Amino acid sequence: MNIITKKIDNKIIFYDKDVGINIEELFSNNTFLTDESQNVEWINDRKWVKKHYFRKGMMAFLNDWYLYNDVKSTRSYREFEILNYLHKYSFNTCKPLIGWVTYSGISYKANLVTEAIPGITLDELLIQQSLDYDKEIFLKYERPELFKQIGIKVAEMHILGIYHGDLNINNIMISEDSLNNGNLKIWILDFDKSFRKDLVERDRKSNLDRFQRSLIKNKKYLPFDYETFLSSYFSTINA
Repeated sequence: MNIITKKIDNKIIFYDKDVGINIEELFSNNTFLTDESQNVEWINDRKWVKKHYFRKGMMAFLNDWYLYNDVKSTRSYREFEILNYLHKYSFNTCKPLIGWVTYSGISYKANLVTEAIPGITLDELLIQQSLDYDKEIFLKYERPELFKQIGIKVAEMHILGIYHGDLNINNIMISEDSLNNGNLKIWILDFDKSFRKDLVERDRKSNLDRFQRSLIKNKKYLPFDYETFLSSYFSTINA
């Protein structure tokens, strides 16, 4: 992959040389430099999404600072690299535009900008459709197709050798235009803490179990949902 890195003051930016826009000019004009107090922010008239990385869990007291070794080890570079790889294979995920790190001594802060995807998350869709549609029709016809398509997309991700760091119902999106025409288009987002490797059964099972737990945790779990998902997943994997 043709990822270009360039140092600008105390920042290191990175982008694909074939991105199609003048990244360095936009960066120099502060087009991407916005509020870093938010984890996710819409920019450029909601055409792009900017992600600022924050720590969670036991290390949350460090807020948004990470230990710097080299740019390729940073959170934003690793996610940029995976998104760029998937995009090259026409996988349904957001196109990365630019990432950068701002470093100070041995620490850094990380940012990533991607194209926005108009649509709603799986979590939002399950809530909305259960309220807006005749529940019996939704359960019998629309919901099985939804989980079938999700199974196919997760299998395609694994075939490309990507382990998702947090596969849950908020990181799966259904595009707005596909909802209108009835031809569901599934996207998988948020590849922070993900990695690329020759996946073994344990890796794949970990992702599948995480997805199942998110359905249960968010009270969206129905046994035939997951059975439909698994059937579609394994049919694609074994094809």
